Amino acid sequence: MTQRSLWDHLDNPNPPQPIAEKRDKDETRKRVLKKLRAGGHWLILLRIARTIAQPFTLNDISVAAWRACPEFFGMKGYAYPDNHKVHSILYGDRGLIAKGLLQRVQQGLFRVPDSVDPDLLADRAKDA
Repeated sequence: MTQRSLWDHLDNPNPPQPIAEKRDKDETRKRVLKKLRAGGHWLILLRIARTIAQPFTLNDISVAAWRACPEFFGMKGYAYPDNHKVHSILYGDRGLIAKGLLQRVQQGLFRVPDSVDPDLLADRAKDA
């Protein structure tokens, strides 16, 4: 019996189940993130961030967002906030932190810069 090479695996039209599962999960994650970014929930989150005490934690903003919009920022089937939805809006190369709309004061603490005006951003988003 000969040992299979990498090329043998690439020629296989039916990838093993773990690889296919990972690919499906990655594609699903990308669709969900795209939907989150396309909606106006980032703007809601930014407006809520202006109303809470500065600096704030991820838990602070998650609970405040959940109280303001429980149907989106809540866990499906539970009456609790969903940190993951808020996390996905804050982080990443297209998140609020990367765009400079939120500042990281230190690990786990954030604040809204004084120069950020959510209403002005909303007007720009409508024009785009």
